[in-house]
Amino acid sequence: MTTAEEKTQTQQDEAAKGPLITTGQSSTSGMVNNLIPPLGTMYYGQQTHTFLNNNVVGTDAAGHFGTVSWSADIYTYGTGGVDPKDPNFAADGGLLYIIMVHRASVQIYSDYSADLPSTGSESISGDNYNYSINFEQSMQMLQNGGNEQLLFDAKYQQSFSPVQAKQSSSTSNCIQFRLNTTGSANDHRNTEISALSMFTHKNPSQFTVNPGFSFDINGHEHWAIGGGWSLSLPF
Repeated sequence: MTTAEEKTQTQQDEAAKGPLITTGQSSTSGMVNNLIPPLGTMYYGQQTHTFLNNNVVGTDAAGHFGTVSWSADIYTYGTGGVDPKDPNFAADGGLLYIIMVHRASVQIYSDYSADLPSTGSESISGDNYNYSINFEQSMQMLQNGGNEQLLFDAKYQQSFSPVQAKQSSSTSNCIQFRLNTTGSANDHRNTEISALSMFTHKNPSQFTVNPGFSFDINGHEHWAIGGGWSLSLPF
């Protein structure tokens, strides 16, 4: 299954497109990661951001619900063969691409019994809900001190087969994951989620930007955890 593109708008970005998002739970297969351009490519950088690190979510009469961890590798590209510091960046065909590869996990405490989310975008085979990330994007970049053009074909693929569980995600001024389960709580004590999101931006001078994030867990009751974060350009 290929990822679907939705219209959205990030804070301080009148020209954002995206995201390309899909999610899934292990086991995984068919991994392809070609998101790093050749050595010497200009206006490229990679960062890692941790949104949540074993953060406790939800409490009830029996105690805490569980913990959530979430981080992302963030790949940023200045494309179009234009220096992002050029005041005519957009007019001369420049475009920033920001690709985020997400990793998240939810641990449900053993004394909590929950029926876990529904996306409508998965395929079903027996007890498994099958997901896949299938992302490709060609980018015109510069290398060798700006003296040579490079057409970089970014590509990322990954497949997932969760057992009796569904995941979903969206972006509208924030990045959001949702988790539901369809089987017994014992099937979902430890759930791994992966996703890819892609944005474009035409105005490098607006960075740093401050989008938000949230993680919703929809089971016997509903819990959410979130906040703000800052995204700057790595070049």
